[in-house]
Amino acid sequence: MSEKPSVVFAMAGLAFAIGGKQIKPNMVSGLDSVAQKVLKDAKGLAPVLTGALRASGRVRRINQYRRAIDFGGRGSGVDYAMAVEFGTYRTAPRFFLSRALKKNKVNIKRTLGRKVGRTLTTIAKMGSNVR
Repeated sequence: MSEKPSVVFAMAGLAFAIGGKQIKPNMVSGLDSVAQKVLKDAKGLAPVLTGALRASGRVRRINQYRRAIDFGGRGSGVDYAMAVEFGTYRTAPRFFLSRALKKNKVNIKRTLGRKVGRTLTTIAKMGSNVR
């Protein structure tokens, strides 16, 4: 079991396969901006004693179309991120990452939906030019 809470954002690959290289940067930039916004909010919601938990937050690129927001883990010195997020038998959960995700739910849908909409419009225009 991993010792770090993580949120993974992914976008469907169908439009990428259809749309070609000029469309990818538009959608990937939406994915990056959403992940950075959730990370910023999660850091703001993370409890602070020494600041190590907050400082350990980062966006990790899984592949071209997926990002993960991680706290703690590998070399960060923060092996308690999961215990803070979900609690233990001694401490109540703090849900800093879950609350950040919930807080940004509408923004995530809006941002990614806008990017997907632009991409699909571009694909439709490309298709109408093909004879």
